[in-house]
Amino acid sequence: MNQTIASPAIASRLIVRLAPLALAAATLLPLSASAHMLWLLPNSANVTSRDGVVSVDAAVSEDLFNFERGLKLETLRITGPNGQSLEAENRSTARHRESFDVKLPEDGTYRISNLSQSLMGSYKQGTETKRFRSTPATLAKDVPADAEITSLTLMTNRQQTFVSKEEPGKVQFAPEGQGLELLPLGQATDLSHGDTTKFRLVLDGKPAADVAVKVLREGNRYRYKLGEVSLKTDAQGEFTVAWSEPGRYWIGANAGARGGPGAAGGTREAPLQRASVSATFEVLPK
Repeated sequence: MNQTIASPAIASRLIVRLAPLALAAATLLPLSASAHMLWLLPNSANVTSRDGVVSVDAAVSEDLFNFERGLKLETLRITGPNGQSLEAENRSTARHRESFDVKLPEDGTYRISNLSQSLMGSYKQGTETKRFRSTPATLAKDVPADAEITSLTLMTNRQQTFVSKEEPGKVQFAPEGQGLELLPLGQATDLSHGDTTKFRLVLDGKPAADVAVKVLREGNRYRYKLGEVSLKTDAQGEFTVAWSEPGRYWIGANAGARGGPGAAGGTREAPLQRASVSATFEVLPK
């Protein structure tokens, strides 16, 4: 499912790339282990079954990997080892999760992403000011044509995971180009505790420098110490994770401008930009 998020006409007005100076000055959005987290969770990061099918659950929860409510799947982008696009199969919706299958036709590592965009802001019509929520595709319908938009923020949210069939092979994915995304610079699936993995965080396809990154291992529901690790990207948008224990992990980051007293409010032609990304990984005992 490789459809674009917004129509070309709306996208041309709304998707404004953050310049390097704007990115450097952007206020980071806080990440907290107690906040609700969004995630894609495959039943296994390494698939060795004959049918080569992986099942993925999508959910939102405060306790990591404990299903609380289903994550709406909007634009699924599944990329194979050679850059080819694949389709999800057997999609289903339940009260606490959404699920789908991915058939892996060849050996190597696959990237699975879910991407969504939303708009929030306010507009003035006559003497009345109203707040609204919308999407790039429905903005023209949700805001009257004669209204003056007084503030507008475009939020791009991405969830990622990686799976392999048999040998992981070389991992080298091109940026998808919208919002924040996490690019592994080494193995993303064949992981054991004691290993390290280097990543590059990119915003709209360009390195995102000096961005806070949180790493959290599963099981926070059953322990007092969350074991959250805080990292920060370097000038090239890179950071390294040391996998200190077996388990499944969540990595998250936020970036972008925030409104506030005295801050620019964003316009129809140049909305404020916010972006988030989360990714899940499985680490096995050595």
